[in-house]
Amino acid sequence: MSIESASSFLMQSYFLYSALLALKLLALIPLASIVCNPEKVKRANISDLKNLTPFWLVAALYMTTSPDPIAARSLLRLYVFARMIAAVGYLHTLPRLAKEMAFFVSFAITSFMGANVVYTYRSAL
Repeated sequence: MSIESASSFLMQSYFLYSALLALKLLALIPLASIVCNPEKVKRANISDLKNLTPFWLVAALYMTTSPDPIAARSLLRLYVFARMIAAVGYLHTLPRLAKEMAFFVSFAITSFMGANVVYTYRSAL
């Protein structure tokens, strides 16, 4: 895969998974009026706002570091899966371990990407 096609592949993956996360966030808004406990939906929405905002920025920067395309796409997929589990955990009863793992996996991915960006661009310090 050429550098140009790898970069295009990475950006398309980033755009796709970012859009899926944004749609999930938007889907929670009308859900609040449907469910019996809108407070749970509100907490899920606040959690997403706190976690997705740094992820979108850090992941976009990470895509500029020329990461391995397969590894980067796998991290994006895993992050989306973890945030989906976290949202379900707010709305339904899930084992505490599942909710905690979902949070820590998403936190670790964002942290890894951020550290990679800092390491890659450390010469700019």
